[in-house]
Amino acid sequence: MKRYYAVLISFYTIFLIYMMFYGCGRHPEYGFLQLNPFQSIKYFLNYHQFFSERFMVNIVGNILVFIPFGWLGILDKRLNKLPLLLFLFITWISAIELTQYYTARGTADVDDVFLNTFGMLIGYFSLKLVTWLNIANIRLELEMGYGINSYSYNR
Repeated sequence: MKRYYAVLISFYTIFLIYMMFYGCGRHPEYGFLQLNPFQSIKYFLNYHQFFSERFMVNIVGNILVFIPFGWLGILDKRLNKLPLLLFLFITWISAIELTQYYTARGTADVDDVFLNTFGMLIGYFSLKLVTWLNIANIRLELEMGYGINSYSYNR
């Protein structure tokens, strides 16, 4: 499972970065910086219906596409600890948002950081739930995939 996830998340990350800079009709016209917390979220909640395309793309999409990053603990045991994963994820997504601004390929929006992080947290807690319920023997898979434990299971 670890091998498959590593390959899939790598390709998925490349695809997301492409979409963030070149997809969705992005053209290098201007960069915009939006630092007022919840301003964009309030706008989409107040002026767009819940199931409108703009709402789904801007709110729901920014959450859903980052859920797989909550499972990074499968690859490295250190990322199975929320404080480190949260710090690295927020740093990474903030760097991407600022790069969008400086390259004029989109808006650097603090609300995107909130929504993306919320998506990652959904993924993180779903991994915890799946591990706790031991769905598809994932608990054993995780234990076997981590350094010292994998040595003891292979003896």
